[in-house]
Amino acid sequence: MPWFKVAALASLESNQTVAIATPFPSSAAFLRSKLLEHEIPLLGVKFITPPRLRELLLVEDASSLPLREHLRLLLAIAAESIAGRKSEDVDLAAIARSISRSPDNLLRTFDQVSAAGWNFQSIGAPAVREIIQAFQGLVRQCEFKLVHEADREALATAESAPPRFSYLLLIGFTAAHWPLWPLLQSAVSSASRATVILEYPREQTRAADESWIGTWEEAFESAEPISDRTERKHPFVHLNQGAITGIDSDKREEPQFLVGLNATEQAQAICAIALRFLAEKSCNRLGLLFPRAGALARLVSEFLTRAGIPHHDAIGHVTPGEFEETAWNAWLHLQENYQLEPVLRFLEANPDSMDGLSIEEVRDDLRWVYRQILIDDINVLREYCARQTEKEELVRIAKLLSAIAFLPSKATLAQFLDETKTIFSKLKWDNRWIEIDRFAQGWSAAASVEFSRAIYLRWLKEILDSFTIARAAQANHVYSRVHLLSYAEADGHEWSHLILAGLNQGEWPQSQRESGFLSDDQIIDLNARATHRGKQGEGHSILAKDKTFLLSAQDERQIALRQFGAALESAEHGLAVTASLLQESAPERVWNPSELFSQAYFVARKAPLSQETMSMLREKTFAWLKDQQLFESPRAADGEIDQTRIAYEARRKAEVSFGEYEFALREPIGREITLRTTEWDKVVKTPALTWLKKYLGVENQEPDLNQWNAATGTWVHDWLAKIAASKEKNTFADFPAGDEMCERIAHSARGFRKAIVDLCGVSGRTVPDWWTSGWSNALALADFLASKLAEVEGWPRLAAEWKLESPQLLSLNDGNKLRIRGRIDLILAQTRPNDSQLTGADVWIVDYKTGNVKPLTPPGKTPEARAANLRKKLVRGEAIQLGLYGLAARELGAAEIHLSILSLRTELERPQLAMADLAADSDFWTELYRMQETGIFGLRGLIRNEFGFNPDYPLATLPIDKEFLDEKWVLTHPAFADDEDDRS
Repeated sequence: MPWFKVAALASLESNQTVAIATPFPSSAAFLRSKLLEHEIPLLGVKFITPPRLRELLLVEDASSLPLREHLRLLLAIAAESIAGRKSEDVDLAAIARSISRSPDNLLRTFDQVSAAGWNFQSIGAPAVREIIQAFQGLVRQCEFKLVHEADREALATAESAPPRFSYLLLIGFTAAHWPLWPLLQSAVSSASRATVILEYPREQTRAADESWIGTWEEAFESAEPISDRTERKHPFVHLNQGAITGIDSDKREEPQFLVGLNATEQAQAICAIALRFLAEKSCNRLGLLFPRAGALARLVSEFLTRAGIPHHDAIGHVTPGEFEETAWNAWLHLQENYQLEPVLRFLEANPDSMDGLSIEEVRDDLRWVYRQILIDDINVLREYCARQTEKEELVRIAKLLSAIAFLPSKATLAQFLDETKTIFSKLKWDNRWIEIDRFAQGWSAAASVEFSRAIYLRWLKEILDSFTIARAAQANHVYSRVHLLSYAEADGHEWSHLILAGLNQGEWPQSQRESGFLSDDQIIDLNARATHRGKQGEGHSILAKDKTFLLSAQDERQIALRQFGAALESAEHGLAVTASLLQESAPERVWNPSELFSQAYFVARKAPLSQETMSMLREKTFAWLKDQQLFESPRAADGEIDQTRIAYEARRKAEVSFGEYEFALREPIGREITLRTTEWDKVVKTPALTWLKKYLGVENQEPDLNQWNAATGTWVHDWLAKIAASKEKNTFADFPAGDEMCERIAHSARGFRKAIVDLCGVSGRTVPDWWTSGWSNALALADFLASKLAEVEGWPRLAAEWKLESPQLLSLNDGNKLRIRGRIDLILAQTRPNDSQLTGADVWIVDYKTGNVKPLTPPGKTPEARAANLRKKLVRGEAIQLGLYGLAARELGAAEIHLSILSLRTELERPQLAMADLAADSDFWTELYRMQETGIFGLRGLIRNEFGFNPDYPLATLPIDKEFLDEKWVLTHPAFADDEDDRS
C-alpha cells in the first residue's frame, strides 16, 4: 500500500504517466477495489494490460505490427507456394498442404520459439524450415514487424530514450508470462521509478519460477522479501497438499461438494450456494471460477441476474455482430463450393438477386435438373438450363446463375481484393468492403504471390469476424461482491468465499498436447541451454540475455495445477466445488470428475470418489435445490403452451381416431386435391408427409444428398421409353425384337452421355469418373430389364410412357371419383386399340422398378389365402400404384387388365396380378377416396429410426409410441387394417 500512496501523489504532481500493469483487466479491478477499501485515490493512475503497454512503448512502430489474421494468411500462402514448387518431394508437399489448410499450429510454435530468442531455422523440423523461410520473406515484403522483434527493439532503445512513466508497478506476472519478458523489461527500463512484485516459487513450477525471479534480479537488482502482514486464514490449503500438510486439523474447513445432472442443474447449484455464501456476514468478496467461457458460466450469470444479484462477469459470452448475417455466410459457402445447394442458400438469403423469380420455383427447377443429370456443378447446371429453350423458366434461371459473380480460383491478394470490391458493390455490402479495405490498406500490394481462393476466403472470414463479448447490464458491476472469472484470471485474487465450478475431466486442467513441430524434449533441451548461473552464485538460476523460458505442454499443466493451488489458498471462509454428472455433448454418457475434484474430495472425506458417489452427490444436490425452491416459479397462463399440452395429450389417446393435431383436417377444404400415383403409393407408409405436402404445401427443404437411386430410376425409365420408337404420346407400336430393343436403349443412353460430356466441356469441366460409373450401371440395369421384357410372347403391341389425364378420374362404388395423376411405364396389348383410349382391349400393365423389388404375386394354396395375402400387400403399400394404373385402364375402357412389376427379382413369364382381384377390395379404394375428400390422413410408422433410413419429419413433431399409432390408424382407417382381426 505505501507504493500506491506515493504513486497517487506523484500522478497529481507530474505530467508523466503513473501506471499499474496487470496480466488481466480483472486483476486491475481487484486492485481498484482494494485501493478504494483503503481510501487511496486513483486519480491519474492508469491500469494497463500487456496489449496496451505495448501500444504505449511502440508509439511509432505499433502500426507495423500485423494482425494475427494477416500472419496466418502469409504463412498459408508460403506453405501453398512450397507445396507447388516442391511437388516432387511427396512428404514435404503433403506437410506444406496441411499447413496451408491450418497454419495456426505452426505459427504458434514459430512465435513461441522466436519469442524465446531462438532461430527457428536452426532448431525447427527440417520439413518446415523452408516454409518458415518463405513466410519470413513475405513478412519482410509487407514491411511487417513481428511482435517479438518489436519488443526486443523497444528494449534496446528504452535505456537511451526518455522515461515514459514516472512510476510503474508490475504486479501479477509469473512464470506463466515468460513470453512477455522483453516487453516487461522494456517497460521497467522506460520508467523513472519501477517496482515489480514477484511471487515466491511454488512446487509445481519451481524451475520456471526460480528462473523468472532470478532473471529479474540479474537484469535489475536483488528482490526484497515481503512478509505477509495480513492475518488471513487459509483453511482450505490442505485440499491441495493432502495429508502431508502441516496445517492443524482444527484450522481446517471442509468444502461443499455439489454435482448437477447437467450444466443447467450445476448452474442452479452454483447460484444457490452463492446466495447462501452472500447471506453470511463474513462474505465480502465471492469468486466463481470457471474453466472457460461457455454454457455453464453464461447460465450462472443469467440465474444471478434473475435473482437480482449485481455481479461482474469477466468471462462474458460471445454474441454475433453486424457482419454475422446469413447472407454473408451463404456467400462464403458459395465461393468455396460451386455447387447447387450453396447457390440456393445464397439466393434465398439474397432475395434482391432473384430477378423476379421465387426461390421455391428456382429450388424445385434446379433440383429437378440435378436429378436429370446428377451433376450439381453450378456451371454445368447453368449451361443445361440455357439449352432448354422450350422452357422459359429454365432460361431465366440460367441468366440468374450467370449473374452470380465468383472469385478466381487463384490470384494475388490485390487481385482478389479488386474482385471482392466489384462483387460487394453489386451486393450493396459497402460496410463490409470498408472494413476489408481498412485491414488491407498499405500492405496488400506487396504480397505479390498468387494463392488459392480457399486461403483468401478463410482470411476474409477471420478479419470480418464481428463476434464480440457481451454481458447483461447487471453483470457489469466491477465493484460488486460477486465476480465470475476463469481459473487463469483468478491468480493473485483474494476471496472470502470461493466456488470452483466445472471441474470435470478434460475441463480443468485442460488436456495439453505436445506440438507436432516442437517436442517437449526439445523444449527441455533449449531451456537447459539457455539457463545459467547468475551473479549471486550457486542457486541463482537465470536465463541468458535475449532468451526466455519455453513452456512445454507439461509446464502448461503444472501452471494450471499451480493456479488451482493458489485459488484454494485465496479462500478464507467458504469453499464449494461443483461438477456435472453427464456430458453436455453426449447426455447419455457419464462425465468423470477431474483429478482436482477427486483429490479435494478424497482429502476432505477420506474416501475415494466413485461413480456411485457422484450419483449420490447429485441426488443430494437435487434434493437440496428442491428444498431451496429458488428456481420453481408459478407458471403464468400462456395460451400457446396450454394448446401444446392439449395437442400432446390428444395424440396419445388411443381410443380416439386421428384429429386436427395429427395431420388431419378439422373439416374438408374448398379445393380439389389430386395426388400422383407415387404419392398414393406412400400414403399408407408415410401419410403425414404426404398430407403436409399436398394440404399445407410444405415439405423438407433440406436436400436428399443421395440422389443416385432417383437419377438411376429416371435414366432407366427414359431409356426404356425409347423401345416404342414412337414420337406421339399414348399410341401403340409393334413389339420390337430383342436385339432392336437393346439397340434403341443403348442409342438413347449413348446420346445422353454425349450430351453430358458436351455440357461439361462447354462449362470447363470434365465428366467425373463416378458419373461415368453410375451411367454404366444404369445402362446395364436398363439392358437387363429389356432382356427380360424381350422374353414376353403373345403381346405384339406396346405403348410406353402412357400419360394419364390430370386429373384422371377413377370411378369407384357409389359413384365416387378418386383423382390421380401419373404415367404408366408400359402397356402391352394383344390387339391395337382403335383410339387413344383402351376400349375393349386386353392389356398388361408393366411398372419398372430399379430397386430390388419382389413380384406382386400373392402366395397361398387356396384362393382365400391368396386374397388375404393380396390384401396385406395393399394395406402395406406394395400394390397401390399398380392398382391405380389398373383402375385407370378400366376407366379408359380396357377389358381384361393384368398387372406386373419388372425388376431385378421379377420375371414376365406371365402376369403377376389380375385387376379383378384388386378390385375385389373395394373398401380399400373407397377409403382412399375418403382420405382425399376429408383430408384426414394421420401418422404412422417411426419418426426417428436409429437403425435405418427414414424420411425427415418436422423438428417439432413429437414421436409417439408405435402401439398408440397402430390403434389410432385402424380406428381412423378400418380398411387399412393389416389382418382380419384388426378389421373386426
